Amino acid sequence: MMVSSDVQDDPKALDMKSLSKDATDVESVAVSDSNNAVGESQLPGLADLDGIQRSWSLQNLVIIWVSALLISFAINLNNQTSGSFASYATSNFASASLLGTVTVVQAVASTVALQPLARLADVYGRFEMLSVSVLLLTIGEIMIASSHSVSVYAGAQVLWAFGYIGISLMLQILAGDTSDLHNRALINAIPLAPSLITCWISGPVASGLINITWRWGFGIFAIIIPAISIPLLASLFHNKKKGSKLRKAEGTYQPRNHVQNFIQLDPLGLLLFGAGLALVLIPISLAPSNENNWKNTDTIVELVIGSLCLVAFVVWELMWARYPILSMGVLKSRTVVFGLIAMVINYTGLYILQSYLLLYQMIAANLSVNAATNIYILIPFSGSLGQIGAGLVVKYLKRYKWVVVSGYGIIVLGMGLTYKYINGHGQMPQLVVSQLILGIGEGIVMTTQFGVQASISQSDMAAGTAFYTMSIAVGNAIGAAIAGGMWTSESLKYRLQESQIVLTELFLLLALLPRKLRANLPTEDVSYVEEIEGSITAALAFPWGTSTRDAINESFTSTFRTMLLVSLILVAVALLCSLLLQNHNIREVDNSREYKGIVIGKTRAVDILKEKVHVGHDGKPSVENGSY
Repeated sequence: MMVSSDVQDDPKALDMKSLSKDATDVESVAVSDSNNAVGESQLPGLADLDGIQRSWSLQNLVIIWVSALLISFAINLNNQTSGSFASYATSNFASASLLGTVTVVQAVASTVALQPLARLADVYGRFEMLSVSVLLLTIGEIMIASSHSVSVYAGAQVLWAFGYIGISLMLQILAGDTSDLHNRALINAIPLAPSLITCWISGPVASGLINITWRWGFGIFAIIIPAISIPLLASLFHNKKKGSKLRKAEGTYQPRNHVQNFIQLDPLGLLLFGAGLALVLIPISLAPSNENNWKNTDTIVELVIGSLCLVAFVVWELMWARYPILSMGVLKSRTVVFGLIAMVINYTGLYILQSYLLLYQMIAANLSVNAATNIYILIPFSGSLGQIGAGLVVKYLKRYKWVVVSGYGIIVLGMGLTYKYINGHGQMPQLVVSQLILGIGEGIVMTTQFGVQASISQSDMAAGTAFYTMSIAVGNAIGAAIAGGMWTSESLKYRLQESQIVLTELFLLLALLPRKLRANLPTEDVSYVEEIEGSITAALAFPWGTSTRDAINESFTSTFRTMLLVSLILVAVALLCSLLLQNHNIREVDNSREYKGIVIGKTRAVDILKEKVHVGHDGKPSVENGSY
């Protein structure tokens, strides 16, 4: 099946805004070839999915999505409250200083796990992947709740991260499995919709559970999440058995060969990719919390080896992999490449903003913790609304490129307004509006996930979704490193100066806060610079309205505005990248795909009813026994 492009569908599209017809043809042929290749050697998990889709009913889909929404609500609440419990846990172990390191390892582990989990879903099946993910999360929660040492706690957090990211990814894959492309952008928003509620109730829930014990804050989800996962798991298992019987009757069923399944996982490709990503992300992620990180030669070695592993991964996938994670046709798709590049750049800019937004509001704007938190969560809240709205627009416009481009335009507007109103003059209502606008834009550009899925075959959907999710995580890690370097990393500044490997202008963007504090604080308070930059308590200890507090406020505001300027430039670059996306005609692409069984949008309801309804001898219709 060939993915039709704008140029192929409409000859009038050959204008200055489009790439040449030859380039477009190459991309379409590449995607078509990847589809054919998959058809020739279908992975066993995808073969199981084929049977599942042909055997489930509308009632099954209702059960699946009710359960999926409950699971999404629970894991979102679990994730949003866990940070509060983590600080109490590490303090209980007298190891509060390790909280940052545990968080970094957890984030890197969940990012690296994305592609292996997606591969597990394609090789072994959706039921197996979800089962493993729920099991890992449950074991992690139990170990955290019962841990009595920081080493057990840290290891349990990694298990929890594997489980959490696996369930989250499975819900996104489920959206792709149960919907046609015409409705996909809207259905993709459903797993994230519960965050409209959880972002507001997570604080009160965390406060209530902490009053009992932080251990119960983790332990309660070890009961809730497995329990509400049972209907979804049972439905997938039941329909897998029905699908296997159907395939056996057709003579298309192939028994499992575990050695072959292992080869189909592409273990060398996963090893190269996972090792490379971990070796790059860990030193980058630890940089903000460890100023000596860049002085250590091990850090440079890790980055070099990690980069080489990623290059080796690409070479292996393109030249020698028997079962590549993504086909060459996918890698040649400019929608996939530039869409993911834009997401990395965008989330780098967004994380620079979010890294110190709470700190700025509490210190320079003198807001309470609750008020600052309410402003902070406006972006994820309005982002969910933006994604749902964008899904509806794509559904009826049947185009998505300019929806994504408009989303990046709104982000640039929101970031620009944020820069304008972060000025130390207490313009909080305007800041609230700017965060709402920024969040709506961020939600709209999440339609990029739909664009990636529209540019690849349905068989590559799980891997493509994993790469999309990974682009967000990588952007966050890079953004955190940049933000930490700009905010306080004086050692990095001096290291670069000694090495003479960058331009002098770059030094002006490093260690901004300590330099601003030394320049603005009264002479008698300069000795407090290290305390103020490293502790919110130390900064707030100086009364509002005093000359010292005014100097602190000015330093924080000036530093944060410079960081916002970098964010603004980055999201503008992401906007430019989005202009290179291919504007597929969704109707044409959707019509070129074959959907088996019942999916949202193309249920084959008419065909199924025709098969079940017969006209009797008396001329009246009769319905065969069976579920629909």
